[in-house]
Amino acid sequence: MENSNQSIQKNYVEIISNNAIIKHYVNGMSRFLILWILRYKGPIHGYAILKELDAFFEILIEEGSLKTSNPSNIYPILNKMEELNLIISEFKIKNNKKLKYFKITDDGEHVLEYMYSRFDLIHNNDQWKLLFEDMN
Repeated sequence: MENSNQSIQKNYVEIISNNAIIKHYVNGMSRFLILWILRYKGPIHGYAILKELDAFFEILIEEGSLKTSNPSNIYPILNKMEELNLIISEFKIKNNKKLKYFKITDDGEHVLEYMYSRFDLIHNNDQWKLLFEDMN
């Protein structure tokens, strides 16, 4: 029986591993999470943001359904968020290294607050309630 369970688990990992739906969900949530991280942890450098994002998705990374954050994916997001004035950056020297530190702007704070209010409204929607009931 145990071999059967291991086989099912292996098939599950193969199906879920690097699945596009999971990647899109994580990518979409990453922008929101970056704003939140910068509100509560900022200003911090890009590598620290990567590590914070990985902490949010740790269980998915550990089970193999998601890879750790990649600088080649995160830095373009940070650059775009900076272009949109949601975050700003400045270079600082730390341990003789030049690091780019990011922090949230007032515009980023407003977007984050807006998203908080929308999450509350969405979660009170009957469809979402049904989904969450089904998940439990």
